[in-house]
Amino acid sequence: MFAQELVGGMLAAGGRVIFIAPQAENSEFEVPRAGMTRIRPRRELRHGSRLRRFAASLQRVGGSALGLLRARLRTRIFVVTIPDPFVFSLPMLMLLRLSGARIIYVVHDPLPHAWRLPARFRMIENASFQATYSLSRALVVLSRAGVAALSGAYRLGSRPVQVIEHGVFVMGDATPAPGHGTLLLFGTLRRNKGIREAIAGVVAARAKGARVRLIIAGAPDPIEAEYWAQCEVLARAHPDAVTLEIGYVEDCRLHDLIAACDAFLLPYRDFNSQSGVAMLASSNARTVISSRAGGIGDLIADGMAAVPIEAPVDEAAVAKAVIAFAAVPAAEWNQRAVAYRDHTMIARAWPVIGKQYIDLAAAVDVR
Repeated sequence: MFAQELVGGMLAAGGRVIFIAPQAENSEFEVPRAGMTRIRPRRELRHGSRLRRFAASLQRVGGSALGLLRARLRTRIFVVTIPDPFVFSLPMLMLLRLSGARIIYVVHDPLPHAWRLPARFRMIENASFQATYSLSRALVVLSRAGVAALSGAYRLGSRPVQVIEHGVFVMGDATPAPGHGTLLLFGTLRRNKGIREAIAGVVAARAKGARVRLIIAGAPDPIEAEYWAQCEVLARAHPDAVTLEIGYVEDCRLHDLIAACDAFLLPYRDFNSQSGVAMLASSNARTVISSRAGGIGDLIADGMAAVPIEAPVDEAAVAKAVIAFAAVPAAEWNQRAVAYRDHTMIARAWPVIGKQYIDLAAAVDVR
């Protein structure tokens, strides 16, 4: 969704874009637009045998590579966001660089949420990140916290590192929160999102009288399968407090989940980027109960409707924040969330974000 929205913002800001990505789930993103050339590699398969899914993945990677080569015939500026795994993306980035292309790399996560390789191979994985940044002419991070984390972990040389904020994520018309005490934990389920603390904190808050319940919706990170297994055992031990919707969440279901919830729960730790989930909440007039990790702290300081979870982000801190949220009438939270939505829809509109990328591309083109 990030790439699709960014392309729309750049087009709205007067740019011309060659967009290389599989067919969007939301057909609205596939409407032909002036200034856009569309290249669609094959989509991943979410169902079917492992062999079929693997074959589809290889076809998508191959289609993406061919798309990049086609695009290189028409442009030398490439904005890369959420690329394929390094084993595929690094050779393509090297080839682009050797051809004279200038790469703007969007660093969504300055430090990995979870390392894919065992600790004894950490040097290889870290070197892959370093190589990617070295191949880039400029880097974009999504929060001020990300700059310090990135520059402290990798040698960036003289290449510019620019903060361009995450744009809004609007899922239809905003509706008032119903006031039923439903909290939503959404997205990839991994350790640094504090899943266990969220479950235990909600259970503890209910024990102290808070009329809340938690919905967990998303797919577990396969790298941390053991962690999710522990969280699932805890959640299923409290079916009155926690509902699980495990797996990929379609856009239409996400819309319904947002409409049904009063707040998003984000007890993040070891997090340095901006949270797309926090932007999703604020863009759809929902309060967050959240730590100040990464760019979320910037949003809270900016006035986002929020109850901060203070450090250390543990079960007790989550419970305290949930209880504080439940003590405020839903009408007051709605008023604050709508006010911040109005603000962020202007400050972080995708045309505003797109114009910053266009300006950065122009600067990179003359360097």
